[in-house]
Formats: sequence, C-alpha cells, structure tokens
Amino acid sequence: MKTLRARRLVPLAAVAAAVLVLAACSGPAADETSNELDTLSPGTLRIGATGDAKPYAYTENGELKGFDVEIAREVAKRLGLEPEFVAQEFSALLPAVANGQLDMAAASISDTEKRRETVDFSDHYFIGYISVLAATSSGITDDVSSLAGKRLGLVQGTIQDEYAQANFAGAELVRFPDNNSAIAALNSGTIDAHFLDFPVAEDYAEQSGGKTAIAINVPVPDFPVGFGLPKGNEKLASAVNGALADIIADGTWLEIDMAYFPDQPVPAQFQPTT
Repeated sequence: MKTLRARRLVPLAAVAAAVLVLAACSGPAADETSNELDTLSPGTLRIGATGDAKPYAYTENGELKGFDVEIAREVAKRLGLEPEFVAQEFSALLPAVANGQLDMAAASISDTEKRRETVDFSDHYFIGYISVLAATSSGITDDVSSLAGKRLGLVQGTIQDEYAQANFAGAELVRFPDNNSAIAALNSGTIDAHFLDFPVAEDYAEQSGGKTAIAINVPVPDFPVGFGLPKGNEKLASAVNGALADIIADGTWLEIDMAYFPDQPVPAQFQPTT
C-alpha cells in the first residue's frame, strides 16, 4: 500500500420549489420521500460538479466520473430521482445553488461558516488533504518559508484560496478558474506551484514525468466535505442526509471510496455499521 507522499503536515487554523409526483420510483427511500421533495424538476436531482478534479469529479471520454459524482448518483438513486449533472467552474457552483439553478453541488466542497451564509450543507461524507504541487526546479520544499516570493496558483473560491491567504503570506497568489488552466500555467513556468486537493495533485504529478512533485500536504479535518444545498429546503436536506447515512452504514460509501482512494485511510465515521 502506498502512503501519502507528505513532507510536512501543516495544521489547518469551509428555488424553485416543485411538488414531485412519481408514477414509479426506485430505491428503498423512494416511496416515502421522492414525491415530497422540493427539487427544481419533478423526478430529477440537478447536481452541479466540476469536470477537472480527478478523482473527485472529472470528465473522461465524455462521461462525468469521480468519487463525488458516484456518491451523488447513489443519493439520487436512493431518493428515486434521476441525477442530472451540470459541469461548472468551482466558483460558480454554490452561487448556482443559492440562485435556484441547482438542487445540489457535489465537488469536494468543504463546509465552512462563510459558505453557510448562502447555502446549507448536507452531513459530511469526506475528509481529505490539500497539497502544494511544485515544479521540481522551483526550489519549493516542505518548509512553508520556501514559498516566499514564489507564484502560487489556486482555484478561486476554494479552501486553498482561503488557507493560502491566511498561512502563505510570503507567496504571490495567482487565481485560476479551474485546475486545468492552473496546471497549464505551472507546466509553462508562469507559476511556480499550484495548491489543490491531494489526490488531484498526485494525479497531475504522475502525469508530469518528474517535472512536478508534491511539496507540502495540509490535513483538513476542520473543513469536512458535504453537498451544497439550497437554504431552507429542509425536506431535501433531510432526505439527502438519510440517504448518506444509509450509504455509509451499508458499506456502499466504502466501496466507492476504495475505487478512487485505495491508499488513503478511512476515518471511523465512514466505516460500515451494518
């Protein structure tokens, strides 16, 4: 089993209502809940996700895949709803939920007090790491002070953005709309490093042929991941939370997790109980 390629772990100091009437539903919770949920379209759960954050949510051969996608798809199934995925930039996801354009956002979104000002969150379904992926020629090491004077890329509106502002004072922060554009800048030498989720950083590092490597890993237990949900839609939130609890309890969560994160430890709260 591989281990996290961690150097130094830095402690982290993130509608329209419609009555659903379904003629036929699938999933164990469907008969009780699906005709009562306030989703944008009857019978459908409209879910926003990014398309460039492998293994969380990414597009491959024209198909949206990933850990968050599969968990969200399983939630929809258990609610007797058809998942309708909409790929968007990360910074647009929660505003789209708040403005009534999405029923739910699924993109490894950390639950923070600031974000709860505009949306609600489901119960948590993931805890992970965020990482600085640096060009091997940049001189960036596991010492945070090595970021001083370096151009550090990050995706606007992410936990990385918030964390870097508070903890990487010496770095010049360069914001991008998505990971792909930031990695292109890293590969071209426009920036010295990019700050992103660990599994995504690991994937990009493996593709770089030794030109980049993970320099710093930051654990994020204080900002666990949940689905972004419309404010005040208690029916939908309760149903999503019930589905998540069942997915964790019966081992489905663990099965999906092992498919995408085979080398990461599983926190106790996500272990099966049935």
